[in-house]
Amino acid sequence: MWIKLLKKLIFISTAVALLTSCSSMSSGVKIGDQEISSTAIQKSVDEILAARKTVDTSQMNLVDSADLLREQAQFFVIRVIMDQIAKDLSVDVSLADVAARRSEVISRLANPAELPAALVSANLPESNLDPYLRVLIISERVQDDFIKSGATESEVPMYIDKLVFDTAKKLGVTVNPRFGKWNETTASIESSDLTDGAVVPGS
Repeated sequence: MWIKLLKKLIFISTAVALLTSCSSMSSGVKIGDQEISSTAIQKSVDEILAARKTVDTSQMNLVDSADLLREQAQFFVIRVIMDQIAKDLSVDVSLADVAARRSEVISRLANPAELPAALVSANLPESNLDPYLRVLIISERVQDDFIKSGATESEVPMYIDKLVFDTAKKLGVTVNPRFGKWNETTASIESSDLTDGAVVPGS
């Protein structure tokens, strides 16, 4: 379910590895008329890998190589999709809303200095924290509006899934094989032979 996937970005864990790609293609993912370059996606990966060197990861289960690359590409896709959903449903999320949520997240930590480790554990580069929080707020507000319209909480997951699937289909999603292959049925990037095994350790 997409709701679980969105929330899992802050908590998921799975073995650590450095990674660079052998692909020279500049295009990463294209969603509608928005194109995210391979360089931008790789930059997120590099930021995560650099952050891992600054914290104790011995007790973390971290996403590695192809999975990490694919996960970062997926996040760029969901960012665009959720922005489009917000536009379609007139859901406004301001910079102040995101800043307030960021402060709330940090306040929940025993010490603000724990934030880097929390982000590493979540496989989330610090530069994507605010965009992630924006996605989360949009999702929450869409759910709230749906329930206020008379729907039950049990209907929410299917509703959100359908919004994501329909919006992805409307926009159209193209994925560089370096990152995997787009599954229109699940609205997600899945592994492909070209991606798996094509990533080698690097610095």
